[in-house]
Amino acid sequence: MNGAWPHGDPAALARAIVAEPRFRRAVVPDGGPSWWERFFRWLGGLLRRVFHAVPHGSGDVLTVVVVVLALALLALGVGLLLRRVGPQRRRARGGLDAAALPDELDASALRARARAAAAAQRFREAAALLWISALRALDERGRVRFDVARTPGEWRRLVRDPAFDVLARDAVFALFGERVPDAEALERMDAAYDVLLPR
Repeated sequence: MNGAWPHGDPAALARAIVAEPRFRRAVVPDGGPSWWERFFRWLGGLLRRVFHAVPHGSGDVLTVVVVVLALALLALGVGLLLRRVGPQRRRARGGLDAAALPDELDASALRARARAAAAAQRFREAAALLWISALRALDERGRVRFDVARTPGEWRRLVRDPAFDVLARDAVFALFGERVPDAEALERMDAAYDVLLPR
């Protein structure tokens, strides 16, 4: 393929350009030591001054103390970093402690627990129990099979009922919102429950 590279082979051309005298004299400016190197130089100078000031014979003890303190500080720093980077477990004020519910509890038993929690003014717990009670009731009545892994949005698409939409909306705010739900939110959820699942 003659004429494919009008100026010749690109590799040979690059070698010829780099071999020119003006490029041989080029010096890459030294950026100086990095901040990390400067820190270790400073630390080394500080330790040299400390150890020169220590009387002979006690230097070994001081070395051990300094090394132990440095390791303790390093471990503390790594621990704090891991806590910040690790999974954040957020618990809202007055939050709900998660506890597994027995599988044998039916919708009516869960609703009774929800009412007891509401009477004790544990509104977030009451909202969680009322929500799971509604889901179990839908399954018990053969409307939608119970699946705890579904999101509220998936449940709304399956149920397709305005009363359930009200219940799901208030449940989401009650369970995942920053503010603790109040008695009024629980009353709305309870009224929507009765419309959705009449006795």
